[in-house]
Amino acid sequence: RRHSPAAYAAAAEESPRPMPPIGRATRHPAGATPIARVYADANSQRPKEYWDYEALDIEWGEQDGYEVLRKVGKGKYSEVFEGLRTGSEERCVIKILKPVRKKKIKREIKILQNLYGGPNIIKLLDVVRDDDSKTPSLIFEYVNNTDFRVLYPTLSDYDIRYYIFELLKARI
Repeated sequence: RRHSPAAYAAAAEESPRPMPPIGRATRHPAGATPIARVYADANSQRPKEYWDYEALDIEWGEQDGYEVLRKVGKGKYSEVFEGLRTGSEERCVIKILKPVRKKKIKREIKILQNLYGGPNIIKLLDVVRDDDSKTPSLIFEYVNNTDFRVLYPTLSDYDIRYYIFELLKARI
């Protein structure tokens, strides 16, 4: 439930407990470890290779094997392009990552490798890096799609339920 800043401030004055700031995560007291409400032990049931992304040794592919065609999107950590595999002329998607910590890149690659082959999961085909700038790129299979800004307004309640169900199928 959302409150106006004035209502939030008034409630904070009346409350015996300090209220967390708006828009910020609640911090745990020093020494307290947050525990997930569900699947808290999911990784303990898997081998270390499954969850230890910091130990991942990335096998870099050849960037020369791909050609950028057009930009299809961007986000906080990357820009996404439609591309081609130069040898086979097969379409693909190239996600060029912006400068971030190597740990973050390893985590994304490890998650994509673990989910590979699952229902509704886009396939990670290759991981490449520019020799000069060391900028990493993730190469995915090409999936024909409709821009969400066009698609979302056309969806019915039942369409939304269907797609949420499909998303839930993709989890492990």
